[in-house]
Amino acid sequence: MNRCESTLALIDFEQVQQDDYSSGYESTPSDSESSTLTKKPQNNRLIPISYNRDPVKIKEKMSYRNTQTLTEQLKVISSIPELCDVTFEVGSEKVKVHGVKAILGTRSRVLYNLILKKQKEAEFQRKADKKDKKRKTSVQSDKVIIVVKKYEPEDFRMIIQFIHSGSVDINSSCVAGLLCGAAQFGLDDLERACWDFINHSVKSGTISKIIPAAKRYSHHITGQQLLEKTFSLSEQSVDL
Repeated sequence: MNRCESTLALIDFEQVQQDDYSSGYESTPSDSESSTLTKKPQNNRLIPISYNRDPVKIKEKMSYRNTQTLTEQLKVISSIPELCDVTFEVGSEKVKVHGVKAILGTRSRVLYNLILKKQKEAEFQRKADKKDKKRKTSVQSDKVIIVVKKYEPEDFRMIIQFIHSGSVDINSSCVAGLLCGAAQFGLDDLERACWDFINHSVKSGTISKIIPAAKRYSHHITGQQLLEKTFSLSEQSVDL
């Protein structure tokens, strides 16, 4: 998609620039401007007080950031079921979408409460099975299973991907699902990004491409609002 007005760092690689090159490190030079990169280190000694000068402050910290690598690695997690402890069964065909409980719970309060509820239900069922000796005990798993009926599997997978990595590609076919998921799960940054894309579509005259996706999510309150807006804006563009 084209870049729109959003200031959210959803995809960009954060990198610290230093002079004419970039090493990925961020550090502050010494207070002494006479020191250069070609000089040998001075064993971190302080200038003697007898010289009647302030001691040189030695920088002992450097910050390194590589969010692009982290983002790409976090994207991979949800594609490896063995690394995940939450499974969503999405749509009528119950397509499996995997996630990590710790990440999902810390990124979304709604998902945290949902996961907690499912864990309590599973624990209650295990205790009931133990009391009922006649019932055959099935193999128990610590994995939380959540049924999701009101999302397209691919759209929901992208929502979970964003929750894990903070990165997602928005287009006209998925923006409605992403917007509904962002509103339902309290992902304010994703919701703003979706509206930015929608506003960009208005300016570029491609808002009508969003209508089919909006129709698929008309059962969501947010989807209904989007559908009404896209119809209204499409009619205005035709009148113009």
